Amino acid sequence: MRMIKKIARLSIACLSIAALVGAHPAAAQQDQGAFPRLGDHRFSPSSFVRDPWVNTYVVSNLGLGQALEVVTPPIVIGGDTIPGLAGNLVFATLDLEYQQKIVDWFAFRVGYRVDARVGTQVETLLSRGINTIMGFEIGWLARLLESDNNLLSLDVRVSNKSYTTVDIAGFVEDILDGIDASIVRNSPAIRAAAGLRYAHEFSDLFGIIANGEVGFGESIQRFDDDDQVFFQLGGQLDFDLDAWRNIPFNVAVGFQTDSYPEASPDVTGHINSGYLRVGYIARDDFTIGLTFSGSSVPIANNPAVGDAGDSEDTVSFGSMEFDLRYYF
Repeated sequence: MRMIKKIARLSIACLSIAALVGAHPAAAQQDQGAFPRLGDHRFSPSSFVRDPWVNTYVVSNLGLGQALEVVTPPIVIGGDTIPGLAGNLVFATLDLEYQQKIVDWFAFRVGYRVDARVGTQVETLLSRGINTIMGFEIGWLARLLESDNNLLSLDVRVSNKSYTTVDIAGFVEDILDGIDASIVRNSPAIRAAAGLRYAHEFSDLFGIIANGEVGFGESIQRFDDDDQVFFQLGGQLDFDLDAWRNIPFNVAVGFQTDSYPEASPDVTGHINSGYLRVGYIARDDFTIGLTFSGSSVPIANNPAVGDAGDSEDTVSFGSMEFDLRYYF
């Protein structure tokens, strides 16, 4: 209940700010059109660093990644220690989102996301288990400032997601200890965030997108009753080859750091990610993109404890994401 009241107050405050900004004549400029653009430069939309355009679109993202030769920690079951070995982890993502422009300066969006992480071998299946995340997110985007080559928007979002873990090693240990055992553990978590999105066009060829946000949310760890404050920062360099040499592609390279990753309870710190996206832009209302990314994830050696002070490993994994985006 305390979390819901905080979210309600934050949403009302942000919507009030957006309404005041939207009423200002400087914000009521001409319609920006469908595709994200400033001048003749068309930007590459990404699921990592989100763009500031107030428009209507529907997008579908499908991603798959893998971490190879992940060294698993020793597992203690019934007083016996199973030595740590190396195994693989597989990551999968399905993300659906719809954004509706209400007026020229304001848009509303809703999305649904499913993430999964699973050990593909006995070693990683026992030590890391199976983790899934699914749930809804709603958001509001309000344009604050706009000029010929600059755009700044305010973004507010609230999510309600369920974190489910299949913990095989913990289940066996609880049985041996004679306590109530459950192989599936579910942790719903609500979080809210607000931040700024910015885009700048340097030329027909080159532009940048940057954003940052801060927020709070319920801990995935159920022994931690305190809400967690988190932040997210990202930046993207953007190249429009179509405006430069009539090549119907845009290319983007970017970086993101996230202190409250939507991962699993054993992630102990920031996830740092770098990516390259190549998009096909022959049409002004439709784009197909392929994103290649690499991430560094700190994971605790004892997920059941969930204390960042315990020993931890840094797991690196690569992924590929395919997206379809249509603008109305």
